[in-house]
Amino acid sequence: MKVKTMIMVAAMCFAIIPMIVFAVVSNIMIRNNGGTMYRSELKSMAQAQLSTMQAVMDKVQSDSKTLSAMPAVQTAAGGSSISAADDVLNRYMGDNAIINSISLVDAKGNIVSGTNKGKSYAHFDTYSGYDNDVLYFNSTTETGENNTMFIKTAVGDKTLYISYNLSGSNSLIGRFSAATSFYSNGAIYVIDPKGCWTQGSSVVTTLDSAFSADIVEKIPTLAENSVTDIIEFNSPANGDSACLLVNVGGANGLVAAVTCPLNRTGFYSSKSLTPIIVVAVLLSVASFVAALIVSKSVTKPLANMEETLVKIRRGDHEARISKIATNEYGQLSRAFNNVVDEIVVSEDRYKVISDMSDNIIFEWNFKTNEVTFSNNFNQKFSYRPPSDHFGDSFLMKAKIHPDDANRYRSDLDQLEKGKAFENNEYRIKNIYGDFIWILMRTATLNDPDGNPLKAVGVMVDIDRAKKSEAKLTEQASFDALTELYNRETIESQIDNEISLAKARQSEMAVMFIDVDDFKHYNDDYSHATGDQVLKFLAKTIKEAVDGIGFAGRYGGDEFIAMIRNLENNPPAEIAQKIIDKLAQGFDADVGERLTVSVSIGIAVIKDDYNTRVEYLIGQADDAMYSVKKGGKSGFAFI
Repeated sequence: MKVKTMIMVAAMCFAIIPMIVFAVVSNIMIRNNGGTMYRSELKSMAQAQLSTMQAVMDKVQSDSKTLSAMPAVQTAAGGSSISAADDVLNRYMGDNAIINSISLVDAKGNIVSGTNKGKSYAHFDTYSGYDNDVLYFNSTTETGENNTMFIKTAVGDKTLYISYNLSGSNSLIGRFSAATSFYSNGAIYVIDPKGCWTQGSSVVTTLDSAFSADIVEKIPTLAENSVTDIIEFNSPANGDSACLLVNVGGANGLVAAVTCPLNRTGFYSSKSLTPIIVVAVLLSVASFVAALIVSKSVTKPLANMEETLVKIRRGDHEARISKIATNEYGQLSRAFNNVVDEIVVSEDRYKVISDMSDNIIFEWNFKTNEVTFSNNFNQKFSYRPPSDHFGDSFLMKAKIHPDDANRYRSDLDQLEKGKAFENNEYRIKNIYGDFIWILMRTATLNDPDGNPLKAVGVMVDIDRAKKSEAKLTEQASFDALTELYNRETIESQIDNEISLAKARQSEMAVMFIDVDDFKHYNDDYSHATGDQVLKFLAKTIKEAVDGIGFAGRYGGDEFIAMIRNLENNPPAEIAQKIIDKLAQGFDADVGERLTVSVSIGIAVIKDDYNTRVEYLIGQADDAMYSVKKGGKSGFAFI
């Protein structure tokens, strides 16, 4: 039988069939245990009504406060400028489609402004006894006011009534109560402090027409912003039902009653989770055992490939698969031998190239915990490891300068966790017993699951460039006023940094910084104040690039900053940091806090390491002038 056919049969027997059994058993268990999850879902729906009703309460109370605080309304409440109040109230109602009417009513029940001006407010004697700033259902039958809710608030010796629609597309609460249906015949009822309720737009005044007596008695005792436990009761419409009550606003707020017939409990069950897991585990174990039996019979040729790979890895580059089957494994074996031939040739080519290079290449295999170095390692260092094990390798046994040892060990620990060295430089003792500067760069290779497989690294000798940098630093001349590098030293340092960037294969940038309107400080204050500005600017730039570059005064009010390793130090962020710090200002001797504005031009070297220093500074200068022309106080790249 072909390997492909055998694998297909095994998949059908040990995957499809168990899944069918699992699906059937799960379905039976879920249908037999639905009560608990049904109740949990019902409680979650009730909890969701809290935020919805709170939004309604916030809306109407906001309308009431906004209108009662309007000067035109307060003036009208005092008995004057009625027409101005009419305009304000009508315009506000026109902008809010859910508002049915707005009326300013005097102590006798007459509407003095707003909707139906000049008429008597319906049921004024009844509603005047209601609490202010509370939302009630309007259960009257007068045209235009039936099927609404209203809130009232005192404005001087008058009362402002705002009525809201309950029906139609512009409904205050209908959006979450009208025609709400879930679990078949489930519904949400909204109840006001007077016991009036609605399931949509029709207001009913008797609670016992929809709920049992124990639910009616519980409503006034609800805690604010709370959800009750499920209450089972007999509904006139749906028989045995479950109910949860939600309160927003306390005794003078709204209550939502979420109800549903109990005969819908068979849809969910959390109790079935444990049996389902047990069945799944048993099926998985059975499938695993069966798969082992089958795999042993069909993967024997793969063992031959593994044995061959082990021989090749141990140095027998002539090892190949000798037994070639007539099925798909035979084709795979021939392809395997061809790939090995190509790999051996490629590896030999890689060794030749690495041996010819001045850079030392190494690999650390995390699975075998073995470390190998290119042959040119012996030209630089004298250490000869007793084995390829990591513990015996040069990575562990290298003699590191005491000032760099802790940092090196920390970075090595991170490398083992799959984090690459990032342009790290250390002093390591060479074959002559001298400490030389070495740049170590690594990359981590991961397996298909994302786990670290091996680290590949290169050791670059940067000793000459680093010592040249140190020599320049020792011989550097500084600007007397700002204590930064002077122009000559800046240019020398940048030239040296270009060489280091080439060795590191990293990016660097030069910033040209010019004070905006510097003449203003000298003319309006004094030259001493101008010097303070330059010192403040120099300190700010130096702090911004400390540890990642250097700064210098190029001349007058012009400064240069160099930033290395842009992969970790974005120049745009550093430029903005300088601008923001200068904008905070400093306390000058003239008794004022002076702020400083600068224009910054940025030139970047990515891979053109033959760039001349003068050209690079000129590019940054051009970028700076583009900022000047664009309004100053900013930065730009060339």
